[in-house]
Amino acid sequence: MLKLKFIICTLFFFWTTASPLWAQVPPGVEAQAKARLEKVGGNEDEVRQKLLDRGIDVDNINPNNPQEVLRLQQALQEIEAEIKAETKADLDKAKKEAVTDVKEELETATKKEVTQGVKEVASSTSKEISKAVKDGATVEEAVAEGIIDAQEEDLPPAAIYGQHIFRNKEISVYRNANDIVAPDSYILGAGDKLAISLWGYSELDAVFEIKKEGYIKPEGMSRINLKGISLGKAKNLLRSRFSNYYRFGKDQFEVTVTYPRTITVHIVGEVMNSGSFTMPAINTAFNALAAAGGPTDIGSVRNIKLIRPGGQNRTMDVYEYLLNPTINKDYFLQDNDIIHVGVAKRLVAVQGAIRRPFKYELKNNEQLKDLIKYSGGLQPDAYQSNFKVKRFIDDEEKIIDVDYRTLQKTGRDFTLMGGDKVVIGVIPTPYKNYVEIIGSVDIPGKYELEKGMKVQGLVEKGVLAEYAKTDLAYLLRTNTDGTISYSRLNLDDALKNGNDNLILKPKDKLVVFSQQKYLDKYEVSVTGAVRSPSKYQYDPSEKLTVEDLIILGGGLRKDATDFAYIYRKDPENTKEKEYIRIDIKNAIENPDSPDNVVLRPNDELQILSKLTYVDEFSVRVGGAVRNPGEYQYHPSLTLKDVLTLSGGLKLTASKNRIDVFRVVLSKNETVKSIVATVEVDDNLEMLSQSDFKLEPFDQIIVRSVPEFELQRFVTIEGEVKYPGAYALLDDNEKLVSLIKRAGGLTGEAFSEGATLYREEGGTGFVVLRLEEALKNKKDRHNFILKKGDVITIPKQKDLVAIVGATRARDLYPDNIVRSGKINVAYKPGKRAKWYVDEYAAGVGEKGKSKLITVEYPNGEIKRTKNFILFKIYPKV
Repeated sequence: MLKLKFIICTLFFFWTTASPLWAQVPPGVEAQAKARLEKVGGNEDEVRQKLLDRGIDVDNINPNNPQEVLRLQQALQEIEAEIKAETKADLDKAKKEAVTDVKEELETATKKEVTQGVKEVASSTSKEISKAVKDGATVEEAVAEGIIDAQEEDLPPAAIYGQHIFRNKEISVYRNANDIVAPDSYILGAGDKLAISLWGYSELDAVFEIKKEGYIKPEGMSRINLKGISLGKAKNLLRSRFSNYYRFGKDQFEVTVTYPRTITVHIVGEVMNSGSFTMPAINTAFNALAAAGGPTDIGSVRNIKLIRPGGQNRTMDVYEYLLNPTINKDYFLQDNDIIHVGVAKRLVAVQGAIRRPFKYELKNNEQLKDLIKYSGGLQPDAYQSNFKVKRFIDDEEKIIDVDYRTLQKTGRDFTLMGGDKVVIGVIPTPYKNYVEIIGSVDIPGKYELEKGMKVQGLVEKGVLAEYAKTDLAYLLRTNTDGTISYSRLNLDDALKNGNDNLILKPKDKLVVFSQQKYLDKYEVSVTGAVRSPSKYQYDPSEKLTVEDLIILGGGLRKDATDFAYIYRKDPENTKEKEYIRIDIKNAIENPDSPDNVVLRPNDELQILSKLTYVDEFSVRVGGAVRNPGEYQYHPSLTLKDVLTLSGGLKLTASKNRIDVFRVVLSKNETVKSIVATVEVDDNLEMLSQSDFKLEPFDQIIVRSVPEFELQRFVTIEGEVKYPGAYALLDDNEKLVSLIKRAGGLTGEAFSEGATLYREEGGTGFVVLRLEEALKNKKDRHNFILKKGDVITIPKQKDLVAIVGATRARDLYPDNIVRSGKINVAYKPGKRAKWYVDEYAAGVGEKGKSKLITVEYPNGEIKRTKNFILFKIYPKV
């Protein structure tokens, strides 16, 4: 039956991938494989018979023999092809259902995950496995890599500390021979390939494979047994043996494992993905566990068994590995080793002021101190005098207080039980052994309250600032009820150890004031035509004058006036402002003069600029110039200058019509506007009124040449002899004139369908009756053409389209009326209703004959009209 399971699973593999590869498929998928066989039309007996027909006996197949498996694979592929040829449609459906069924079952599988192997194989495509083989991996490694890839899904968060190194993939799985260099602790075995290189007096580069008997046989040398010894010892042994046949120095000999053997490891118990795994022997037991996803949520991390058939069993401890990762090298695997992960038995959780709160697995001899060590130690603010241990006793949860500080002092420990939860609190209250000094000190802050410490000691620690007020300070003290009391102190007395040198208590705060706090601060400022306008602190000695303030401001600018103003505000009434006019020149040249005013608090000295009293005039140019704009006026500015600055005249400019508009300003009289017209040559020189000069506020307008414009084009398309673009010959050229210039209409022209599209003003299509315009040039449809007009004259049409609510579906097949429109032959002289009755079986149930309309090719629409009791339908 085991053979049959392998055959069925392998067949299912080849249905989902075409790669000629094999790998172990875990048990438990026989029922699913049988179901797949039944869906594609096969069964066990049929497959057995087809294999026997090809000389293959299922019961005598060796699953560990690649040649027999590859032969079986070829036979199974042939059987698959036969079944596909018989029931291809059912096979395709079965393949899709198989993958869906496997995924659904995997999602709801129990911890045993009996169908994991099917998922692993199905998830590895033949392309990926083939690529791995091409890159140098063996068949076994390539298939194993596909299985491990399938298992490396997002795993749930770790439930027990130590599981995270497997679920977070902190430990890698070496899937290919070249992933890692074998360390000296690597245990050699049959199938390992060793590269031996030596140089110096002798040279050798050779690769030797350890035989299944455990030896290598270099040419001309006796056998060297290497199986079961470490690579480090093997190097020393090989150096010794080869030195008997070759000459080389101490550092001229090298041995490396070029291709580690492939082994199969069986991982069982509480692991995320149990089963058999094929991988390079360079992997250790920890790497193999990582391939299986590590322990489950209840799997042990402290008691993992490494079972070696015929050898000594060992116990692996993940915590030991985390504390000393080098022990990983002590757990190299042999072929058919078994790793068993049991259920974690003694779990204890810790939380609170601990560096790594988590659930930990403890051994029987480990207690509270070990738990603290594994969790990274206590936080600095941990309250060690009272740990809370929550424990279930006699169907009740109880709390046990543990004085950890006492345990540390006495060297004792606290015995923990499985299921305990240790809660470590933080120190409940902040520190109180301090006093504080703030205010006018160089080093404000909190200081340790020393025994017997007084105000003087605190002041010496804080260091009084230069302007500290020493005759007054306040000591703020926190009372037992949380209120604050204030004590007024004389620091001079306290520093002399007088009565005010009080003994301090916890949380006392000394407030030191600055002398500046009790002084009124004023400023004076200088603004305007000085080099550095700024504000300055007021001199209470009243020695600062206007001259001093000008000097502080960098001196007068060249545009400064000879006079200035002082704006003065009374500090006691800032809403009032006094204006003091002074002679700056006199204040500077005669410091003792009354103009050199002594400044008072908040005085502002404003030096006015001469430019303040200068009007700015401009002239403006517009019209047919390239850059119309405004230019500052100056008596030196001429008309030629203005025209030049504006970019010169445009091509359309009229040089003999330049209008200059001017306002005449007279004192106490109404402003008048006059105009002068001048003429310039190509160099913008005046040809008339050569003595003409510009004045402030002149407005210069350059006129354009009358009726100047470039060609205006229209387009005529369709059935004329010479279609294309045409320039309009005059402003009033009409449609018929254009058609005549285009050679007239062709013999196929359909003038009734002509259209006119007008771009000007976004007009769009214009209803056109070209036949009437051609008959009578004075007809209103002989439009005056505009720039951008597009006239389109179509070819004659002999079809009429009928759309809407008719009974056409009763007459014609669906392929004719599917679009909702039928095209019928045109018959001259007939009206719309005749076409509906003749070709569309009349008006439909939802249609109304009074709503029949005709849309003509030129865009015009005509509707049915009522005449007494009759309806007049539009002509077609």
